[in-house]
Amino acid sequence: MTTITPWRRTVNRHVTTGADALARLCVRGWLVALNVFLGLLLGVAILVPVLYALGWDDIASRIFQAYHLICAQIPSHSYFLFGYQLALCARNLAIYGSLFLGTLLFRAVRGWLPAIGWRWWLVTMLPMALDGGTQLFGWRESNWELRTLTGSIFGLGVCWFVLPMLEAATRDAPIPAIRSWRHRSQARATAAPQLEAVS
Repeated sequence: MTTITPWRRTVNRHVTTGADALARLCVRGWLVALNVFLGLLLGVAILVPVLYALGWDDIASRIFQAYHLICAQIPSHSYFLFGYQLALCARNLAIYGSLFLGTLLFRAVRGWLPAIGWRWWLVTMLPMALDGGTQLFGWRESNWELRTLTGSIFGLGVCWFVLPMLEAATRDAPIPAIRSWRHRSQARATAAPQLEAVS
């Protein structure tokens, strides 16, 4: 049997402990992490026109360009602050804003709120699809009120559909067990006599 040196056992113990702690954090703290992520996403998007107004054009421009990966940023479809465009258009701002609000509100009902069915989730998507689709094909032009309303309905629908399922999946989820080198060595040592007996 291979002998594990003391320093390897020490390193393995620290790595295993850290990995177990990270697994517990992911299982138990997913909602907090989601709250923080969405809050930062919204906060930075709103911060962009403030940075422009303060004269920090370079950093504001870099952030604005980065948000283009998740938003078309059409000026006529966007809100402005201090005369500068937000990094998210009105609809996306409503979607992420309602997702943020929904995750905050879910904290109060996470123990008993059931998830809506996928058909109802599609119903919450329908107003946004109709508003955006008819505009895309040039049949009509939407306005900021409808973009905000339909985006908010969709975002809240996503929360009601997804969050209860995530809560149910993680409520009684076992913490992933990461086997240490010592445990593996012990397992091999235990199995070896059994294999010899069989042979």
